[in-house]
Amino acid sequence: MKKIFTILGIAVAMFINAQDFTATYDFEGTPPPTSGVLTGTGSSNLTVGNFSATGYTQTSTGNRFAHSGAPTATNPDLTKYFQVTVTPNAGVSLSISSISFRSQRSGTGPRSYIVRSSVDSYASNLPASINPTNAELEITGTNVFHFVNDCSTCAGQNGNTATPSNISNLTSPVSFRFYFFESEATGGTFSVDDVIITGTATNSSLGTSENFTTKLGFVKNTFVKNNEIAFGANAKDVKIYNMLGQVVKSASVKADSNLDVSELAKGNYIVTGTVNNQPVSQKILKD
Repeated sequence: MKKIFTILGIAVAMFINAQDFTATYDFEGTPPPTSGVLTGTGSSNLTVGNFSATGYTQTSTGNRFAHSGAPTATNPDLTKYFQVTVTPNAGVSLSISSISFRSQRSGTGPRSYIVRSSVDSYASNLPASINPTNAELEITGTNVFHFVNDCSTCAGQNGNTATPSNISNLTSPVSFRFYFFESEATGGTFSVDDVIITGTATNSSLGTSENFTTKLGFVKNTFVKNNEIAFGANAKDVKIYNMLGQVVKSASVKADSNLDVSELAKGNYIVTGTVNNQPVSQKILKD
């Protein structure tokens, strides 16, 4: 029985330590900043690098990462790309759920673009979809994003979504490259904007048994069916995050008290806080 309890305890502890994160690049400014903003309970377990460009020429356009110089060929030039890197901290394993972004082109800009990762040395396109659907965009060939219509003054288009299927439990950095090609003229411009990378960062360090006990006693009802979260310990700086990494409620609570969350929609959330000067977190499901 003791061995079974130990195995169960390790599994629960690893579940508790799996924390969601969101990295957002909004490129707001002229020239646009290239740094990302991390949110979510897993944000302290990793770092995100700046967006960079290789082989392209940056334009003076503000509020988006805009460049020119994409090839006119129907295949990408693998020496020309945008790149961004996500790096897990020591003792942390990283999984990527999705990469979404807004794309834009001038009337003579590139019609096609793909996203690849360093996991397979940029050999294959990440699974691509348009979500939500957008009549101006489509997927062609093998996971190639494509602008459907011609335009003279092209607007930015939402819905570009890459969902990696092989990027899970990494303990080393992972880089993503965006290749634009099939330009109607080499001087045509193109850009990405509002890039959002989501995933989980799992801290493999289980900590001491005392810390493990503290985490287990933080939230007593991980399945919330009466609109109240029950806490088993005094906790400061309690925050509740939705699955987009947004803080939806903040509070400080006492042991054996309840926090009303009736205003929150049904679904999964992450509750974080500080107990005995130790950061703790717990995933809950609100019914």
